Amino acid sequence: MEVVSRVMRTRPFVPLLLVVASTACHGAPASPKPAATPAPDAAAARDCSADYPSLPLAELPPPVRREFCRFAQDNFCYCGCPHMLSGCLKEHPACPHASRMAAVALAELATGATAEAASQFVAGYYDSFKPQARAQIDVSKLPCLGAGPDAKLTLVEFSDFDCPHCKVARPLLEKLVRSRKDARLCFMSFPLHAHSGLAATAAAYAQEKGQFWRFHDLLFDEQESRATLDEKGYVAALVKLGGEAGLDGARLENALHDAKLLEAVDAQRQLGRSLGVDGTPFVFVNGRRLPPISPEFLDLTIGDELEWIGNGGAWAKD
Repeated sequence: MEVVSRVMRTRPFVPLLLVVASTACHGAPASPKPAATPAPDAAAARDCSADYPSLPLAELPPPVRREFCRFAQDNFCYCGCPHMLSGCLKEHPACPHASRMAAVALAELATGATAEAASQFVAGYYDSFKPQARAQIDVSKLPCLGAGPDAKLTLVEFSDFDCPHCKVARPLLEKLVRSRKDARLCFMSFPLHAHSGLAATAAAYAQEKGQFWRFHDLLFDEQESRATLDEKGYVAALVKLGGEAGLDGARLENALHDAKLLEAVDAQRQLGRSLGVDGTPFVFVNGRRLPPISPEFLDLTIGDELEWIGNGGAWAKD
């Protein structure tokens, strides 16, 4: 059984992402995020954008800038120096930990969060690197793209073939593993939409026949054409795509009722739920759950993972 949960400065930290969009498909409408309740002195907080010229604060709304200033003044930098983040950004402008911490905080603050909520978010991000916070995920029977079992970076994506956000994330994740020799992407089905369980079962059949990734790509490429189909039309669409992927259409249709395949898809869905998966796409890297991702945040967190691995399960000290 191959289980992903590895704890192992490979490049300078790339300073800033701007916003991480919380985009995901959910099984039921998510509760709206409550508006941030500013601290009593938040309105009077000074806009300190000019103090940190390397940060893109000027591009953010004034309330976000003010909350960031409060955050920077109230939280010690994770590099271990005796400065608050505000001091470290000024005294040690090259500190990768300071710029990382600022980036992660800004990702949360840009959603409307308060400085206090950003503090919890940043603490959770750093805590996620600890061995005890990492999920144990068996990937030995999953379809994986990229490097082999000895890859430094194993990304496990819980995905839904009918989720538009998964379609958007797909090229981002695949570009990552195809551009590196030390990364792989393993796929797990987490069907949430009306008929996406059928697509997941068909994909499991395609995997058995050695055509998973071809069928996977076709399912996402033709996602919109299935959006309004009833079950009969949906099955017909799967059979058509199966033929394009080199699969026998009649056998694929029969496989949609195969108890073994249905059980395998349900096992992946149940595993996801046990790991806290509540929407798609939902990604783990080396067993560490990632927040909603953007290209910038993915680059940031992969760099952090490689630093952690390179230092034997610790942050580098400057």
